[in-house]
Amino acid sequence: MPECQTPAIVLSVRDLGEADLLVTFLTPGQGRVTGVAKHAKKSRRRFPHCLEPLSRVDFFLSSRPGRELEFIHKGELVRLFPTLRRDLKRLAAAAVLGELAGLLAAPPEATRRIFSTLEAALERLDTGAPPDSLLPGFMLRLLTLGGYGPRLEACISCSGEPGAPLYFSVPRGAILCSQCYREAAGPLLALSPGAWKLLRLAQGLEPEKLSRLRFPGPQRDQSLALLQAFLRHHLGRRLKSWPFWDKVAAKETPNPG
Repeated sequence: MPECQTPAIVLSVRDLGEADLLVTFLTPGQGRVTGVAKHAKKSRRRFPHCLEPLSRVDFFLSSRPGRELEFIHKGELVRLFPTLRRDLKRLAAAAVLGELAGLLAAPPEATRRIFSTLEAALERLDTGAPPDSLLPGFMLRLLTLGGYGPRLEACISCSGEPGAPLYFSVPRGAILCSQCYREAAGPLLALSPGAWKLLRLAQGLEPEKLSRLRFPGPQRDQSLALLQAFLRHHLGRRLKSWPFWDKVAAKETPNPG
């Protein structure tokens, strides 16, 4: 069978029978792909350390005409991102971004940029970028690339520059000013001017500049609440990895009592 080589980021790995593994991975050319790694549980030579979720690898695929699943002939590890494995908060942020990238990597014109954005996020998490600030900015970037970017430039109703208090319309995926929100259907989320300005700035930045943004605690919490509500409404589901992030983030939140 002819082989093709593709860069990949492993998203998930599941058992398939006694010896095989079912691997879901993100590629720059095909988006999210699922393949069978035959006898992967027993073959360290063909898959040396390259089936760890959130690893950057090269997979060698054999064509399977008429089959839904790819056949993964072998893999080569490119980068493991070891810091993620030693820090639960970094791992949780990476898991959220990996799941989101996999969900959004459907439009052919967007897959390459979604792949490179996720890879950039993993690299920056691995080399020390603060996950609290990195997560909202890169989530927004992925949503925008996948065609789900919220409209943050101005009030969606009057096109004016919104002043405090601002509101985010979850159904419309847009900002509303202090006047227009009164006639809008909910749910609506209050948003501080600081959080709005950070999100609006993040939406237009490339990954190399995006990781420089810093979201202070209140702005981070508002931004993530907005993005979570937006995702649930427009994608019709909650990210499976989100409870992991919530649990890890809650442990680092000081108890006011």
